[in-house]
Amino acid sequence: MTGVSQEPAVRTNATAVEILDCTLRDGSYSVNFAFKEETIRAVLAGLERSGIGLIELGHGLGLNAGEALSQPSLVPDDECFVIATETLDRASWGMFCIPGLAEPDHLTRAAEAGMGFVRIGVDITDVGPAEPFVALAQELGLRTFVNLMKTNVLGPDGAVATARRCAAFGADSVYLVDSVGGYLPHEVAELFGRAATEVPVPLGFHGHDNLGLANANALAAATAGARFVDTTLDGIGRGAGNTVTESFAATLTRRQGPTGYDHRALARLSESVVRPLARLHDDRTFQVMGGLTQTHSSFFPLITHCAEAAGVDVFELMAAVAEVERVRPTETLVKEIAAGLRR
Repeated sequence: MTGVSQEPAVRTNATAVEILDCTLRDGSYSVNFAFKEETIRAVLAGLERSGIGLIELGHGLGLNAGEALSQPSLVPDDECFVIATETLDRASWGMFCIPGLAEPDHLTRAAEAGMGFVRIGVDITDVGPAEPFVALAQELGLRTFVNLMKTNVLGPDGAVATARRCAAFGADSVYLVDSVGGYLPHEVAELFGRAATEVPVPLGFHGHDNLGLANANALAAATAGARFVDTTLDGIGRGAGNTVTESFAATLTRRQGPTGYDHRALARLSESVVRPLARLHDDRTFQVMGGLTQTHSSFFPLITHCAEAAGVDVFELMAAVAEVERVRPTETLVKEIAAGLRR
């Protein structure tokens, strides 16, 4: 495919695999939340010209996260609203929303500014906080996704049951998320094969690349029934990064013929705008071990600190903690496990 898609931003073919690009959201971790306005505009415009109809931007942790965590983005939420609305003609823009970091009025303001979709992120073990946000998003006329972060901590039975519960909240779509980049393709295929037959709304997949399998897992998800797949240009993203937009678009073309995505234009956009960006250091040992032990990268600093204090190997501690608690290990728990390893 060589031309630019003239399809509407929101596709209606239920069997089509649709890319949701989150370069400007997940990728913000890699640049310490410091995307400049000119970068944001260039990526938005380039993605739309290349046929991408769903584009996410903003702080990596979503609406109001910069203020709530005292870790602001260089371009704050309100300015992102304006930039996206001014830049995009056909594509729909959205933001992430974690209940507790975002309050209902933040969601309302974004909708009033022209946001077309929202992705409500909750740990798969604690989805209750998503329900009122789903209801509000529906009232505001937003296309509403629920992202089940750390899906990997549950087996297929638990993951499918939780996805069904979120569908019952009124979500338009539910995402199963490989937050630690630890799934293997056959595991993703099994999970989505089950979910596609049991969950009554379209499914999405968000993967990380700790084991170098983000694109393979995305293809497995799409083949098994996922409707939406998250990607980022050059794979930029938190920790080991994400499924690569330009590569996955080309893979879809290789798999099924013309898709409406201009993979060559996406590759040029990735090469010219994203690749030159200065990024935070990515420790490959930590990322690989995180994928292997199913440990989220947000816990690396805590585990490292406790390992150094106890004089034990950080990766042995990582593996030991993962055996006990992979969702929210506390400092007290990690210290106890470290002390046990030392003894």
